[in-house]
Amino acid sequence: MRERKIILLIIIVISLCTVAFGCKRKARLYGVTTWNAGCAGANLSLWDDMGLAWYNEVTNTAHSGAYAQDGQTIDGNIVDSLFTDTNAVNWGNDHNNIDIADAALIFMHGSESNDRWQGSVRVDEAGAGDCQTWQGDMRFGNTNLKFLHISSCNSMDDNQWADRWWESFSGLHQVNGFHGFMWIGSDLISDYEDFASDAFTATIADAWLDNMYRPDISGTDDQCPVAYAVGANSDDTWNRIGTERYNNVLSNPTSVGYWGTVYLENCDPANEDTIGTGID
Repeated sequence: MRERKIILLIIIVISLCTVAFGCKRKARLYGVTTWNAGCAGANLSLWDDMGLAWYNEVTNTAHSGAYAQDGQTIDGNIVDSLFTDTNAVNWGNDHNNIDIADAALIFMHGSESNDRWQGSVRVDEAGAGDCQTWQGDMRFGNTNLKFLHISSCNSMDDNQWADRWWESFSGLHQVNGFHGFMWIGSDLISDYEDFASDAFTATIADAWLDNMYRPDISGTDDQCPVAYAVGANSDDTWNRIGTERYNNVLSNPTSVGYWGTVYLENCDPANEDTIGTGID
């Protein structure tokens, strides 16, 4: 009987391995560069370099509070269920995948469907995804995820803000994405590294906007980053946007009573109107 009690005590101690006990927060990376496994998409070989620049820097031990590398899935079996939740669809499996991380970045082709972002996955699995993962099926943070970054076109269009993106927050603190098209290129790789580095000393929202904004990136069109957060009320929301860094993580929102965004006024991208004109 005494031996069984000792074993139980050991299990309890192990289960208390949290940040407060010296354990690192976790980072994960998911994305597609080559669509050759059943789902269609233009191949873009530099996209993983951009994602890996973030992943390697957020886990760089030179930063106080650096995250632990908890897995990267590039190409391979990128399917819809990795990003969808059982509270939205019965085949969701994010609780075994992206929602385990504290911070995660997704890169894949993106578009808009019913005023929601959808991303192009690589493998068409059984279910209703049909080679797409859809924000309406996402509920993040009820396992663990705090910060989600989406390197994908139309991932944070202004018409999605009021009636759409807040529904995916179930403990999640912030999503960072793009209004209109975003771009892939060798000269953008360092932007992702710099974003991850800056987000330890500046707020995640400011670091995202400062590093991802590119005026006239395609001649006349801008690249327009957006930071989106929720809170129990206005004060809670703006406090989160104005204080949360990778190494300054607040407790989960007690409820979603308010949402807020930070963006660059008059940013005018390809594939969307000037930012702010589509807010309901």
